[in-house]
Amino acid sequence: MSLSPGPLALQGDGFATWRAYDPACKAELWSTCFRGSEGTVLFDPIHWPDSSSPSSAPVWIVKTNANHDRACVDLAKEWKAFLTDHPPGFTSIPLHGAGEAETAYFHRPSGSLVLGDALINLAPHGLMLLPDKYCTDPALLRKSLGKLLDFPVRRIFFAHGDPILQDGRERIQTLLP
Repeated sequence: MSLSPGPLALQGDGFATWRAYDPACKAELWSTCFRGSEGTVLFDPIHWPDSSSPSSAPVWIVKTNANHDRACVDLAKEWKAFLTDHPPGFTSIPLHGAGEAETAYFHRPSGSLVLGDALINLAPHGLMLLPDKYCTDPALLRKSLGKLLDFPVRRIFFAHGDPILQDGRERIQTLLP
């Protein structure tokens, strides 16, 4: 995938995001980076936004679902990064009913949640559930999303859409029955 990513946007607490429009899937793709004491974690990375590499090593690369190959393999080779389902400092939360292997990742110290496709936050619709036509089981996804309410989510980072930087748990709760 050869996209022209926008600049890295710092979001605080070690998190940053970057994005690019992909004409092939007609969607805005977002990636999230976390830089912590144990290294750098990249979630669903598209190509890095500049010629440098993440400043802290080691680097872990995480796909939030089976559909998010993006630039994962290329960046893993380039930076000798680890492809993982269990990045250091994050709790993995399987979200059955979305796409294959859909998993959310929660970083407790910052109250930050990183999501793939289960929830999206694109204008003009705002925060919404993954449309049923893309789900393996829409009812099961709604039930799975209820697990997110067990966490003190402050911020949410998406694979598709602008981050939500406050009241994340409350925003999720408004979507669930």
